[in-house]
This record gives sequence, structure tokens and C-alpha cells, in this order.
Amino acid sequence: MFDSDRPPAVLRYYLYRASSHPGFHWPIYVLFLLRNGLTFTAIGAIASIQSVVVIAGEVPTGYVGDRIGRRNSLVIASVLFLVSNLAYLVATDFVGFTFVFVALSFGGTFVSGSASAWLYDTLDEHHIEDEFTHVSGRAGAVSNWAQTVAMLAGGVLYVVNPYYPFYAAVALSFVNLASVLSLPKNAQYAGRDPKGAAGTSTDEAATADGTDDRLTILDAVPVVREQVSKPAMRSFVVYMALFGGALVTADIYIQPIAREALRTSIGATLAAWNVPEAAMLGVLYASFTVVSAIVSEYAGDVEDRVGTRNTLLLVPLVIATLYLLPPLLPLLAFPMFFVMKGGLALVFPISKRYMNDRIDSVGRATVLSVVAMLRAVAGVPFRVGSGVLADYATPLVAVAALGALFVVGTVVLHVVAPPMRAATGTGTPAD
Repeated sequence: MFDSDRPPAVLRYYLYRASSHPGFHWPIYVLFLLRNGLTFTAIGAIASIQSVVVIAGEVPTGYVGDRIGRRNSLVIASVLFLVSNLAYLVATDFVGFTFVFVALSFGGTFVSGSASAWLYDTLDEHHIEDEFTHVSGRAGAVSNWAQTVAMLAGGVLYVVNPYYPFYAAVALSFVNLASVLSLPKNAQYAGRDPKGAAGTSTDEAATADGTDDRLTILDAVPVVREQVSKPAMRSFVVYMALFGGALVTADIYIQPIAREALRTSIGATLAAWNVPEAAMLGVLYASFTVVSAIVSEYAGDVEDRVGTRNTLLLVPLVIATLYLLPPLLPLLAFPMFFVMKGGLALVFPISKRYMNDRIDSVGRATVLSVVAMLRAVAGVPFRVGSGVLADYATPLVAVAALGALFVVGTVVLHVVAPPMRAATGTGTPAD
């Protein structure tokens, strides 16, 4: 499973991904916030602040990744994740928990562009960039399996002591920091020829001809504009913003929908067996993650057989269609969430491969961060609008509305400007 025939950097990347998302507190963090006196309104306000942080931070941190090196950017992210998990242990009010999630979101902006750019360039240096989807998908599977174990443990730890899941998350954050420090720098930041051939180093070449392959602040804006405005990219960026705004937003409704569905279906049985709600949420989240792990493991195979264009079109449409069904039969929420989690695990590595094939190495992290920023921007009105609708009606109705908006938006976009197009030049075809 772990690709022992791959370069050592890939194996280290798997360890980095396995420790990068401590899932111990994910199934219970809302319960923990409520336990500390926060209201749902306060939790929603923190989520809005997170969106602002992502919008403001994505492009600058993407530029930082292109300037100081993608590995160094990931180190900064790991430190911020560690700080966020430590802050959980001392936060007691709105301000404290806002700091927790601001640190988490700001750290995420250092990862969103740099992690994908680091992996693609590392594979390119070993002449195996065509394996990006396979490696990225397998890394996602490794991460999901690690999260599965953590989520199961987190629910049980919370029952024993509400702070234990956060102690475990801190410990894993230290492992993550050590793992990211073990990753090699990309060639252009380590003074090596990108393809490993003999010759002058990147730094030497820059001195010899007066140029530098690394992005400067003056170059960033025109580079981003040129890359994003390519015919194979511009409508795809809009499509991914719609995808992130409509379909990914539904993730925030998992806990309230799942909790209500459990109470109405098997609540009496759980009470009779004295099974705590937190433990059941841990099992449920772990189950979601198992599905994600299995799907992510085979993302490359799906791409090979179905094609990039077909996968990126059909999978989101299936997810959106399932969003429409639970208001008619609430128990369908469970298969809906399983399909959603599995679909996201399939779409993200394939979409990253699509974009990496169509943008140049110089400025790659910045461009990918711009795309992530646009997803965050698109997510703001979807989160606010769906939240209002959830309060007015139910979370199930809000999720159904998100699915309907995605379907309508996708149809309009395909009529105006189809988002998936074949790459030109050195890239691979879309399908």
C-alpha cells in the first residue's frame, strides 16, 4: 500500500499526511465548544471569521510558499497547527476559541497551494509526474485511515475526559512537525538542477544570467493572471469555486443532521445500552473517513478508467442530486454523507492533477492558493445563506438547496463555458 518502490520523499510524504490532520477532536469539537458556554450563533461567527482569514491569507501565503520554498511553507503550517491544538487546552471563551480557529485556518492557507505544488515538483524531479493522482490519492487514503483511528479514539477519550482528545492532538502535532522537517526541499530551493542532471544549480544559474526562477512580489500578479486566464483554467476555477461553495459547505451540517437522525432512529436503543452520544459520533465520523480512505486509494484508477473530465463532472452531480433526497426521507442523510465524503476524496486529488498539469512550476503554489481563495470567497454567501435557511426551516432543507444550486450552476456553466478542457503543450489530456 505504501509504494515501497517510490522515492523516499514520497514515503515521507505519506507519514506527513498521516499526521497532518489530528482527528481526535473532530467528532466532538462542537460539543466541546457548547460545553464551554459558546452558542451556535457564536460558533457561526467563528466560522465566518475563519472564511475571512482564508480569503485574506491564501494568496500571500501561496506567494510565501513560492518564495521561501514549499517545504518551508509546510513547516510554518505545522507550527500553526500545533499552536491551534495547544490553544484548545486553555481557551474558555469566544475570544480564545476564535484564536484557536484563526490559527487553524491561517495554517491551512500555508498548505493549500504549497503541499500540492511540493508533491508535483518532487514527482517531476523523478520523472514520474504522471503518477500525481495515484500518489496524491494514496496519501489521502493514508491520511483518512489515520483519522479513522483517531476519531474512534477521540470519541472514547472525550467520554473519559473532555480534554483528552486535545492532548492526543497535541502529541500528534509534534509528530507532524518532525515529519515535515524530514521532507526534502524542491530542487529549485535546494540549489539542485530540477531534473537532477549535472550542471549549474538554480542559484548559480540565477547569478549567471541575472534571473531567478523563484517568484518575486512584482511578478506574482501578472503570473497569476496569466495562469488563471488560460482557456483550460478560467472556467474550471469558476467550477471549483461553485463546487467548494455549494457542495463542501454541506459538511458543516453533518453533526446536527446526524445527531437528530440518530436520536429519532436508534436513540432509545443507545440510551438503553448506555452508549454516549460522543462515542457514536466518533464511530460515525470514523465510518465516513473509512469510505474516504478507500475511495482516495483508488482515485488514480478511477481517473485512468473513467477519465478526468467525466469524473470531475459526474461525481459532483451525483453528490448534488443526493442532497435533494433527505428532506423526503431523513434516514437518507446517512448514505448522502457517505457519498459526499467519498466523492470529495475522489474529486480533490483529480482536480489538483488537472490544475497542476496546466500551470507552470514558477508561481504554482500562488496560483493554487488563488483557486483555494476563490473557493473560500464562494463559500461565504453559501454558508450565510444556507445558515439562514437552516434556522428558518431545517439543516436538511439547507443542504437540499445547496445541491439544487450546484446543479443549476453547473448546467449554466457548461452552456456558457465548459470547465474541463484538454491541456496544451506539456500537460496531459483531460480524459
